[in-house]
Amino acid sequence: MHKPALSAALQAFASIELRDAVYVACAVSSGRRELDLMLAASQFDRAVLRAQLVHRWVRDVLEPNRADARAAATRTRARYPGRSVINPSEFDIDGLDQPGYDVLCERIIRGHVTRIVLADGWEFSRGARVEAALGAELGLAMEDGAGRRMTEHDVWATCEKSEAALVEAGFPEHRVRELLPPTTGAAATR
Repeated sequence: MHKPALSAALQAFASIELRDAVYVACAVSSGRRELDLMLAASQFDRAVLRAQLVHRWVRDVLEPNRADARAAATRTRARYPGRSVINPSEFDIDGLDQPGYDVLCERIIRGHVTRIVLADGWEFSRGARVEAALGAELGLAMEDGAGRRMTEHDVWATCEKSEAALVEAGFPEHRVRELLPPTTGAAATR
């Protein structure tokens, strides 16, 4: 984590006194595309996959995920005119690593967000699952990418289905647990 970069980003959010924002939880650097790449390469270690196939990962995972996130944010803005919509795929902070982004997004949600939109495919994204668990813990309003209300039960059931789908697709069960954070009860909020 690069503390000066994290501190500067948090100060920027605090300086505008953002309240009542809508946060789009979406796949950015992980998600179904990365999982499909892992399966195709038979490489279930995220760090190794990204190191070995960096150009393919950027082309096939990161860039299309960011395009999908922009589209989801655009649809969300149309549903909530006049409200601030946060698209975390636009965060590109030099020197901030994944744990730093996790802290940044958690603090943004805790301090500025009242609604979370779970963009299509969120259930396969490590970060979006963490954000969904946080939203459930905080009792925030949640909805899917089409604007349909999602209860905490809906969130957990969707996560369970995605985990089962990955095992069925050929992922070792222990790798699914390593790649995707726990999503039920107290374990989801750790």
